[in-house]
Amino acid sequence: MNPAELHLALNHFPVFGAVFVALLLVWGLMRRSRDVMRAALGLTVLVSIGSYVAVATGEKAEHYVEDAAWFDEAIAHDHEELGELAFKAMLVTGLIGLIGLWQLRGDREPKPLWPAITLVALLISTGLVGWAAAKGGQIRHEEIRAGAVSPGPATLDVDEDSD
Repeated sequence: MNPAELHLALNHFPVFGAVFVALLLVWGLMRRSRDVMRAALGLTVLVSIGSYVAVATGEKAEHYVEDAAWFDEAIAHDHEELGELAFKAMLVTGLIGLIGLWQLRGDREPKPLWPAITLVALLISTGLVGWAAAKGGQIRHEEIRAGAVSPGPATLDVDEDSD
């Protein structure tokens, strides 16, 4: 597997992981379930740590494809900057989740303050991770770039007389 394939395979983890964890945390808060909240907070920490992998593989992926004719340095730079911002946000979110886990230790009555704060941070982080991912998709997919012009409907040159 080359560096670009590795980055493409691993960069989905923070995107989908954050969405899944946010939904799990909402469910835990709605049910006031200590176990579900703790699981979601623990997964928040794991997704936060796992987001490092997406950032770490990105640089090698860039070097691998930078000489390709389709590669756009400006879009890749924007993607990299957004990825680093999203990573920092995920680290802060992971730290908040860790504090929430600490607050839910033992047999105390679950207080939703830290899980709720974690959820807000997770939603912000998820937005940033999604934005970075969308910008990354533009590196290779011209059709999703701003101002892209549709080539129109695809046509097939099929001989209509060949029945």
